[in-house]
Amino acid sequence: MVKISDLKVGDIIKNEFDGITRDLLKMYAKASGDTNPIHTNDVVAERAGLKGVIAHGLFSYGFITKLFEDFLEHGKYGMLIEINVSMRAMVRCGDLLITEAKVNKIEGKRVYLDVVQTTITNVDIKDKDGNIIKQFEAGERGYISDKDLEQGLVKTKEVDEGILTYRERIATPGTAIIELIE
Repeated sequence: MVKISDLKVGDIIKNEFDGITRDLLKMYAKASGDTNPIHTNDVVAERAGLKGVIAHGLFSYGFITKLFEDFLEHGKYGMLIEINVSMRAMVRCGDLLITEAKVNKIEGKRVYLDVVQTTITNVDIKDKDGNIIKQFEAGERGYISDKDLEQGLVKTKEVDEGILTYRERIATPGTAIIELIE
């Protein structure tokens, strides 16, 4: 059960999705009626200058609303009153999509949240000598730009196989308001 008394400023609600594939985007295109081929056809996406298919904006937006629907148990404990987001970066196949909402204010039964949707895009895994052990789609297709490097979005970390290079960037920032039922 979700109660106002259980929430405090700074609390974070979080969801992660690691299953973005071309097949999923094709199913979404069919279900949504948005059959723009930049979402389903690499050749068309490349001709449009995208280096490969990108997820529909409303596809990733749906994970934001899902975060609140799951948290509120589909209306059992409250409702989503308002959401305002700005789609700033592309979401691609293979990305880990992390959606977080941080409580910034509570007034009565309303909870005001800052929303951030981040993508983690794996590039490659290298051994200690810098040899590529595994390359992901982002590395193969050149998704990482000089701008990503300049902005400090490209990072590394140790994993079991070696050193993972990845990009972490905010795709969608915004705000939301939920109202709880008590």
